Amino acid sequence: MTVANPFKIILAVSGIFVAGAVTGGFVSLRVVDHITRQKRITERTGPTEIGVRLAEQLQLTPEQKNKVRPIITRTSEDLRKLRRDSFSQTAALITKMDVELSQELTPEQRVLLTAVRAKEEERRKKWMAERTKRNDARPTDGPSSEGPRPPPPKREP
Repeated sequence: MTVANPFKIILAVSGIFVAGAVTGGFVSLRVVDHITRQKRITERTGPTEIGVRLAEQLQLTPEQKNKVRPIITRTSEDLRKLRRDSFSQTAALITKMDVELSQELTPEQRVLLTAVRAKEEERRKKWMAERTKRNDARPTDGPSSEGPRPPPPKREP
């Protein structure tokens, strides 16, 4: 073994260490920035993105923010409930449509309809899993720094 070989190994290991340290530093800065931003948002208005935007646009005073916070929280909860109810109603309507459609279809077409619905259900489950994963990663007390949410997956023809 020559003298150059240990030097190259030491240099390579040092380079890997430095790269890891730099990456860790950037990640740490991003996490600290995110936590700080979320604390500021919570202090300014309250727990919702709607509250953040309204407080900024209306230039609310601290007293107004305290009075408005329960209204915004209640409305946000009502909106979530409305979305859940809407989803349930949509599913019920599609099920009703399938029952009516089945009466007009041949046995082979009914099998195809069942396959189409199974494929759509699989796509929906995948989308919901991705959405849940994305929402779990997002803070619950303010807007995300990730930007707008991506659209749901496209339906296949």
